[in-house]
Amino acid sequence: MTNRDRIIVFAIGFVLGMLLVSFILQRRAQKEVTNADPWAEHNAEAIEAGAEPLPDVVPEIIRSGRIIDFGYLPDKANAKEKVWHLSFKKKYPFIRVTENLETGRLQYMAADQILLKLADDVDVTKLKPMLEALDLRLRMFNRKEHVAVIGVLNTEIDAVPKTIEAVQPYAELFSTVGPDFIEFK
Repeated sequence: MTNRDRIIVFAIGFVLGMLLVSFILQRRAQKEVTNADPWAEHNAEAIEAGAEPLPDVVPEIIRSGRIIDFGYLPDKANAKEKVWHLSFKKKYPFIRVTENLETGRLQYMAADQILLKLADDVDVTKLKPMLEALDLRLRMFNRKEHVAVIGVLNTEIDAVPKTIEAVQPYAELFSTVGPDFIEFK
């Protein structure tokens, strides 16, 4: 085989290889365009089932969440706020979005935990009787900031306020209790 023949074989192989790679890349791009986002599909199904869409002013990162529950509190007839539960795959797996129907104020918080700022003389071990009585779980404790993170009572849309209400008889153990708010910068 002469050098000329080798160059011709190389050029033909190169062209065929480029055509094959081009075809594969075009096919992948076509697949990505035709595949619908399963999270968007799920949210469309949730909206068809009665959930309301998230307000337009909700940050884009929250809009990427999957609606797993929606409702009105205290109930639909006497609604004071709308509540969405969303699931994610990142840092906060479950987020609770609330919209106050009187003011339109939106709040974002973890849907599966609340924060307790312990009283000055209280150690985290003193929470054990409360946690056992309410069947709650201590998720994290920060000794430096004197903050305990505890799980909520259930997975319903009213879990955060019900858990905050349930710990009130033990108010001597903490200085403040509230949702684990998420703030956007």
